[in-house]
Amino acid sequence: MTLNNPPDLSGYAPLASPIFTTPIRLKGYTVATLPAGTQGDEAFVTDALNPAFLATVASGGTVVTKVFYNGTNWVTQ
Repeated sequence: MTLNNPPDLSGYAPLASPIFTTPIRLKGYTVATLPAGTQGDEAFVTDALNPAFLATVASGGTVVTKVFYNGTNWVTQ
């Protein structure tokens, strides 16, 4: 199938580079309730204990921090 008069899409950003006009809201969890992840998933936890950059997140604390699923573990960012 071909389009004789394709639409002009020059004013649109490519899908690979979305720009959001509002803050992105991530779902919050306790460490124990984090779901089984898929590599690249992001969330935040409300009970991290002494988070260190890219360390597996541990529960038992009171720190709110963003986490990332690296394909094996949820790690802090």
